[in-house]
Amino acid sequence: MSSGGITWIADEDISWLGYYIKLARGLTGEQLAARLAAPGGPAPVQATTGPQAEELIDRLDAERGDTDSIAVRYGDHAGLGFAIAYGHWPSVLGPAYHDGTSRDGAHVFELYYEKQNPKIPPPAFAYFHDDHYVCGFDMYMYTWSQEITGPGADLIRADIIAAGIPEEGKRDTAHRASLAVLEQRFQLALPRDLILGASLPTALVRGQQPR
Repeated sequence: MSSGGITWIADEDISWLGYYIKLARGLTGEQLAARLAAPGGPAPVQATTGPQAEELIDRLDAERGDTDSIAVRYGDHAGLGFAIAYGHWPSVLGPAYHDGTSRDGAHVFELYYEKQNPKIPPPAFAYFHDDHYVCGFDMYMYTWSQEITGPGADLIRADIIAAGIPEEGKRDTAHRASLAVLEQRFQLALPRDLILGASLPTALVRGQQPR
């Protein structure tokens, strides 16, 4: 299994809910985290591993009597800034068609998978540039939408078809094949060992203010 690209994401549990990952060309991880934050900006905390970030969210929400905190671990790798969300991110940070993180010329790639959603939605990809949605698709098309959306759909259409993703009936296989297409087409990479085992800079981006 390669640790240099993004296909490994399909085979690991990044958080118990699934994953919300932003990769950006033209932004550092710190800048990306700041753009994901609610008004008031991010609240930096000590560096965390993934489990420590989830423990922090649980403790903070218990103290506040709320269930709305979101943290991101972030960094830089292979010319890309990255941010990974922990806590109550489903349906709050994405999936989105106008997310505001790609303004001022940045290229932002969103990977989103609500693994614990009872409706079992497919993993999803979206690409934004200069505050506009470029293209996206469901990374499991067989029983979901086979539409590749956005004005830049032709950037990935041929590769998706060539990889057999629309006809692939196994969710995990389609997920992995989709990530492989994206890795190759957009030169995407995420450091597996750092994400799964190391402490990374961390900031609270939603819900951190007491009520």
